[in-house]
Amino acid sequence: PAPPKRSATPTTTKLPVPASSSLAMPAPRLAHLRRLLSLHSPPPHPLAPSPARPLRPSFILPRAMAGAAQAGAATGSAEYEEVLGCLASLIKQKVRADTGNRGNQWELMAKYLQILELEEPIARLKVVHVAGTKGKGSTCTFAESILRSCGFRTGLFTSPHLIDVRERFRLDGLDISEEKFIRYFWWCWNKLKVKTGDDIPMPAYFRFLALLAFKIFSDEQVDVAVLEVGLGGKYDATNVVKAPVVCGISSLGYDHMEILGNSLVEIAGEKAGILKKGVPAYTVPQPEVAMSVLKQRASELGVCYIPCYTFFWSPLCLPHSDCNEHDYSLVQLIYET
Repeated sequence: PAPPKRSATPTTTKLPVPASSSLAMPAPRLAHLRRLLSLHSPPPHPLAPSPARPLRPSFILPRAMAGAAQAGAATGSAEYEEVLGCLASLIKQKVRADTGNRGNQWELMAKYLQILELEEPIARLKVVHVAGTKGKGSTCTFAESILRSCGFRTGLFTSPHLIDVRERFRLDGLDISEEKFIRYFWWCWNKLKVKTGDDIPMPAYFRFLALLAFKIFSDEQVDVAVLEVGLGGKYDATNVVKAPVVCGISSLGYDHMEILGNSLVEIAGEKAGILKKGVPAYTVPQPEVAMSVLKQRASELGVCYIPCYTFFWSPLCLPHSDCNEHDYSLVQLIYET
C-alpha cells in the first residue's frame, strides 16, 4: 500500500491547561520563603557602610583594578621608566640565602634613617605591624579597609606587587599616583646617593622600598600606617618601627627555610622578632611548638599576647583563599585595639 501523505505544515498537539494553573509561586509559599531568608540573614555589622554612602572602589574591585581606576593612573612616562631602572639596579643578591639578607648589615638601616631624617617621623607614625607565613597580606588589607571605612586616613605597605611597583604603596585605599611616587623616589634616592659609598652601600631593593614607604606615609600625614613584613620579621626592613600601636602574627608554616631556618621553632623565633615591649599583640591558632616560642617571647617582653580562637562575622571581610576564619578574628582584634 502507498505510504500516508505527510502534511506540509507540522501539527502540534496542545495539552489542555487547567484554568487555575499559574507559573508564579503561590503567595503563602513565597511569604514563607522570604521569612526564612530574613531569619537566616546575618545581622548588620556596626562597621558596615550605610546604603546611602557609596562604597569606595577598593571595596568592590580587586587591588589591580582599583589601582587602575584611580585618577592619574600610570602613563608610562620616560621619567617613570628611569625610576624603575634605578630600582632594578638595587637588586644585586641573586641567591636568596645570601647572608646579607639575614641581618649581618642590619645596623645599616639605622644609618639610612639618619640620612633620610626619618627617625622622628617614624616615631610619630601610628603603625599596625603584621608578620606571618600565610594571611598576613590579607590581614593588612582587611585592617586597612576597616580603618578607612571608619574615617581614618590610611597608608598600606605590602609586597610583592603584581604589575606595578606602586601597588605596594596605597593611600586611602588607592595606589600612590605616579607623580607622587616619582617625587618621593627622587627625594630618597638623591639623599642616599650623596651619603652612601664603600662604607655605607645603597640599600637593597626591599629596604629602599620600606624607607620610601616611611617617607611617603609620614609626609602624607596618614592617621595609621599598616605594614606587612616582607620576610621573617626580626631583620625585616619594616622592623625599624620601635613602638607600633599593635602587632599581629598570622598563620605560621614552613617558608623561606634557607633564610629563616629549617624548623618551626626557628621560623617562629624570626616572626616573633616584631614583638615590642608593652605593645599588645595577637595571633591565630598555631602549631604547638610555634605557639610556645611566641608565648615565651611575649612573656620576656611583658607583652599582652592574645590568641584569636573565635570567628567574628563581618561583611567587610570578604572570602580570600589565603585568609581563614582565624585571620578574620585577627583583623577584628587589631581594629579594636
